[in-house]
Amino acid sequence: MIGPVLAMLRIVIQLVKYEAIVVSQTRREIRRWTVAAATIPDPLLRETATCAIAIDASNAEAAAAFAVMAPRSLTGVAVELLVAYQILLDYVDALGERICADRLLRNLAIGMALTAAFARPGATLALDPLGDDGGYLVALVTACRSRLWQLPSAAAVEPQAQAAAERCAQALAHTHAAAERGTCEGLREWTAAQPATMGYAWWEIAAAGNSDLAILALLAAAADPATTTADAAAVATAYWPHVCVLSTLLDSLVDYERDAATDNFSFVSRYPKHAAMEDALFQATERSLSSVRLLRHSHAHTMIVCGVAGYYAASALPGSLASHIAPDVLATLGPKAKPITLALRARHRFRASHQP
Repeated sequence: MIGPVLAMLRIVIQLVKYEAIVVSQTRREIRRWTVAAATIPDPLLRETATCAIAIDASNAEAAAAFAVMAPRSLTGVAVELLVAYQILLDYVDALGERICADRLLRNLAIGMALTAAFARPGATLALDPLGDDGGYLVALVTACRSRLWQLPSAAAVEPQAQAAAERCAQALAHTHAAAERGTCEGLREWTAAQPATMGYAWWEIAAAGNSDLAILALLAAAADPATTTADAAAVATAYWPHVCVLSTLLDSLVDYERDAATDNFSFVSRYPKHAAMEDALFQATERSLSSVRLLRHSHAHTMIVCGVAGYYAASALPGSLASHIAPDVLATLGPKAKPITLALRARHRFRASHQP
């Protein structure tokens, strides 16, 4: 009995650290990048950047949750890195979707920013911002480089982070192309070439590729002075593909009705039946929990997994498919998910009540 109680207590401590320290720093960083995005000269790029931050601000807050693994003295640097990288990814994603979805090579090129963010400061930057962005893309990449290499274990995680970022950039580009062209042939070929797919279906691997959780977990590991290359490899293996599958499938599940109504690209619509979708989510949840259990800071990684499920459960609209499936996913996580779920639901209700 002591073991489960202690595990829950550790998760609660991490949750308190997140709410008390990380959230305020995260919001400050989001405001800073919002101001920078508003100065972009090109009107289309400015709109794309500002909308990406406004729509996906919750992504940056979620990304910053990984900073609870950092020592107190490095929490601020970790938050700055994680927020900058998430905003960079959301911007690259928005550019690929809105501006060059029909040009795969251009989409892949803009995705190079995701890997450039990990080079040592001062390394040559050869990025195509797709117009006059006033240096916004370069500023995001430079900020990521600067913060990463202030962390003690940057060299230990950099190879794994580079590989995960390259995979994510490719997945985003192929997904945008599939949505634009109405055919998944290229995306399916990409998934077939991915290593360690663990028996997941092709659309599940495609979904996992669109997630940056493996990257964020590695960036957080860079803040721990004790992280070794073996630790970094363990983090990469735990998150890919299991946690990445779970996060993107839940995101797709929450958007299921909207995507169906607008004929948008959807990962979960690939399942032949809702029961198959539900079984796949249960399996991904169980495998995610098992995969993070042996990591350093396992309680924090468990909090992340619970937070992923809790966030999407709180976001599910009443009567939606997600509202029926998400509670069962939470039940799979067990009692350890309760503190995070309660906190996320309270925050979701607060935001909903304060929307104009």
